[in-house]
Amino acid sequence: MRESGLKQAVKDLAAACGYVACGITGAEPFAADREAVGLRIRQFPEAAELYQRFMNRADPRRTAPWCGSVVVCIRWYGKYDLPETLVGHIGRHYLADCRLEACPDYAMAKNMTGGLRALGLRCKKGGVPDRWAAARAGVARVANNCFAYSEGYGSWINIQTWRIDADLEPDEPTLESPCPPGCRACLNACPTGAIKSARCMRMDECVAYLSYSAPFPIDRRLWHKMGEWIYGCDVCQTACPLNDGKWKKTEKNPWLTPVIDTLTPAALAVMDDETYRHSVHPLFWYIPADDPERWRANARRAVNLMAAKNKK
Repeated sequence: MRESGLKQAVKDLAAACGYVACGITGAEPFAADREAVGLRIRQFPEAAELYQRFMNRADPRRTAPWCGSVVVCIRWYGKYDLPETLVGHIGRHYLADCRLEACPDYAMAKNMTGGLRALGLRCKKGGVPDRWAAARAGVARVANNCFAYSEGYGSWINIQTWRIDADLEPDEPTLESPCPPGCRACLNACPTGAIKSARCMRMDECVAYLSYSAPFPIDRRLWHKMGEWIYGCDVCQTACPLNDGKWKKTEKNPWLTPVIDTLTPAALAVMDDETYRHSVHPLFWYIPADDPERWRANARRAVNLMAAKNKK
């Protein structure tokens, strides 16, 4: 198949798999990303370990020397009508997580991988800086809050990438910021002040990181700023004017129905270990199986703040 025909076949495949956008970029190193990560390590040495892992993704050929191009696909999850009792406590990305077999989008990545191989391509999923790959492939722009925004879908997206062994013509990059000049909506809204400046996030102060990965117990200075978040955080995204009108609620989420009551702050605050193992952890299978107390502590904070708010 000729290069132009193969490129179109890849994009047609992505659309057939359910992706809302697909772009192509080259396999050259992401030099600007590597430089930015190095700068963050120097700025925030206490968080160096968190940034270091991104260094390993800066060169697509480091673990795939045969790579000729990178395929970047956009999955939009802002179509789901998520339970209101959970929104604001658990990040929307995790409530609409396509890594769950019960999610309707679960098969998208598997089908894309199979389709690329059916086209005669060698491929390997991931292994690149997803957000900057999306910008370089012309399917998203990186905003002040460091999230990638796709035209028409906002930041309610997942970026999935594949390295392939074909040299396809790259798409026009969209490296410029999508943010209006002078906009500070996300910086002003960030509860812990983790967003220091445009495209500068201190990862170890982000509420999302603090809620599920930071060493426990959390620094009290930050703990009291985490608000009602139990797992993840959407504040900088919901505050962003670029996301206005981008969440459509056009599709249901039946896979969450059996666990809605289990995931409320009140229920999580008093859950026993067995409930965690059998009802909560299967939904978040990538987190420690023996860490229910983190969930209970986060939930108790949320319950106490909600109670205090109701008294006013």
